Amino acid sequence: MKETIHFSEAAKVFFLYTLRYTIPYLPLKLKHSLANSLAMLTSHGEKAVVMKSELELLFGKGTFTGPEMKEIIMETLRNFRKDLFEIWSFPRLNRKKTEELCTIAGMEHLENALKKGKGVIIALCHFGSYKMILPCLGYKGYKITQVAANPIDLTGKDKSMVKNKTMQIEYQCEKSLPANFFYIGSTPRQIYRVLQNNEILVMSLDGILDPNRISVPFLGRKIRLSPSLVKIAERTKATILPVFTVRGKNGKHRIIIGNEIIPDDGNDKGTPETLVVLKFGSLMEQFVKEHPSHYLWYLYKNKTEPPPIGSIIVD
Repeated sequence: MKETIHFSEAAKVFFLYTLRYTIPYLPLKLKHSLANSLAMLTSHGEKAVVMKSELELLFGKGTFTGPEMKEIIMETLRNFRKDLFEIWSFPRLNRKKTEELCTIAGMEHLENALKKGKGVIIALCHFGSYKMILPCLGYKGYKITQVAANPIDLTGKDKSMVKNKTMQIEYQCEKSLPANFFYIGSTPRQIYRVLQNNEILVMSLDGILDPNRISVPFLGRKIRLSPSLVKIAERTKATILPVFTVRGKNGKHRIIIGNEIIPDDGNDKGTPETLVVLKFGSLMEQFVKEHPSHYLWYLYKNKTEPPPIGSIIVD
């Protein structure tokens, strides 16, 4: 029996193979307007139902009024489309266009860390447009490498045509950036070489592949975060800097580079891995409280496409 392709799926496939190629050439304001319009089309479907449930699980029922809940969901959908269009436009980025997209706060933390000569590990989570750190620093001349899952590894016969095509596009667009990628599963020597050269390594604590997790408090529940970057920092003496990216009302990103997270300052009790994860989790909680729409899409994906390691957020 042949698999039935629904109209919405067919429309997405048509868009990806035809109109999608025009996106990188559109002015930024027009891209964002188009993203807002497309978000409206999915604001009352299955996505909205799942997101409402995830918001209530994370923040508790009654935390948000009905209108507030709808606005958070709508902003999540708008931001997702904008992020996607911006990723598709990576091949046409340059320094000037990147500066139109984002500003960076806390550059002094990065500069002070690089002066130590041991390299820098930027600690991320899937909050906001987390990929923006790559072009924003890369086009400024910084040597930067992202540790990540290969988008091609997330494709397959068991995935939809839309999913497979989207991942292929993401892979191609990533390769156009002034950044290197260390895809999980290849030799780890590159990681240490990056830091030995006093360069920047980007790692996510809430990725979907590392099974070795530490659970820490997160908005009344627990979040399972990877301590892998702490082990690397211990071996290399690299500085760990937390980074969060917030999209403003004007659509522009503000990349916030925080103070160094010290694995062990001599006063806290616990292993370095636990201490760093606790400190990062606390920062992450603060940003998610202030900008719930910036993390809700990741919660939705974890719910609808559970990672092999299990849920990131647990009770």
